[in-house]
Amino acid sequence: MKLKFVFVFSLGLLMLGCEKEEKVEIGEVTERAPGEKVEAGLSLAPEFAFNSIDGSKVALEDLRGKIVYVDIWATWCRPCIMQIPALKEVEEMYKGKDVQFVSVSVDNERQKDKWSSMVKEKELGGLQLFAGSDMKFHNDYRISTIPKFLLIGKEGELISGDAPRPLNHQTNEVNQELITVLDQLLNE
Repeated sequence: MKLKFVFVFSLGLLMLGCEKEEKVEIGEVTERAPGEKVEAGLSLAPEFAFNSIDGSKVALEDLRGKIVYVDIWATWCRPCIMQIPALKEVEEMYKGKDVQFVSVSVDNERQKDKWSSMVKEKELGGLQLFAGSDMKFHNDYRISTIPKFLLIGKEGELISGDAPRPLNHQTNEVNQELITVLDQLLNE
């Protein structure tokens, strides 16, 4: 009963947070400013491994050597869906470069078919992974609202637990802050 309450409470927080456009504080996770060199002691991003849209298991460790931009989203989250066109543009801009785009769905198991259909229907790019309601993933990355974006360095270091979103809501265009960050990281 207690576990069910924790799950329902966590799901409720996610649903409520989905409608907000505010940033999530990540507390003690070590971050670095764009362009700042990796220093000894920088925190590695917590490992995760989920099934992709094609059913293969993909682990964060498999992506070492590339900058990893992670989009945490769900099919029922309107602000998440609003990010998709801009995310597609950013993916196209960095095609063939050392940036791996990863979208992690936090839909529940009952919505897995809806997730799969949406990925195909909207022709979503990058790696499409299904985390479901994996509480370890939620806790490791302090996910309290979505959409949430992460930036992970080539060596697996957590650069940002609150990376810039693809869409700038003020201009309704690709977020230039994200482009600047990705370009600086690629030029290090």
